[in-house]
Amino acid sequence: FDPQKGKVMIGGTDIRDIDKKELMNTVSFVFQNSRLIKASILENVKLGKPNASNEDVMKALKTAQCTDIIEKFPDGVDTVIGSKGVYLSGGEAQRIAIARAILKDSPIVILDEATAFADPDNEVKVQAAIRELSNGKTVIMIAHRLSTVANADKIFVLSDGKLAEEGKFDELRE
Repeated sequence: FDPQKGKVMIGGTDIRDIDKKELMNTVSFVFQNSRLIKASILENVKLGKPNASNEDVMKALKTAQCTDIIEKFPDGVDTVIGSKGVYLSGGEAQRIAIARAILKDSPIVILDEATAFADPDNEVKVQAAIRELSNGKTVIMIAHRLSTVANADKIFVLSDGKLAEEGKFDELRE
C-alpha cells in the first residue's frame, strides 16, 4: 500500500524503491488474528524461515514461551494443528506466530494487537515472548490498551486518525 501522504522510509530508503522480496525479509508481522495453517507446529513456525534447522525452530518455540504447548501433545512439534480435534487457543496461536517471527529474525517487527485474544495467563506469556522478539529490533506495536505498550521507548496515541499525544508510558499515564 502506498502512503496517502509522505513516504515510508527504512534506513533512508523509500520502501517503494526496495525489492518486494527484500522488503518482506526485512519485516516480520504478528497480527491479532494470526492464522496458522493446517500443518504441524514445526511447519507453521518454519514458514518464517523455511530452511531453518529443527534445532533453530525449537529455540524459537522456547523463546516464544511455547514449551507448554508442545508438551501437552503426544506428538510434540509434529502435532498437526486443526486436525483430529487439535486446536489452539487464541493466545497459544499467537505464541506460535511469535515463534515464527523470532525464527525469521527480521530487523523490523510489526505487532498488531498481538495480545488481543489472549486470556490472562496467555497474555503474560505472549508479553514475555514479545519482549524476546523485540530485543535489538525496531518494533511497531499497535494496541488499544496503554499497558500493552508500557515498555516502549516511545508511544504515539492516535485519535480519529490523527496524532493526539506522544511520549513514554509514565508521561502518558498522568
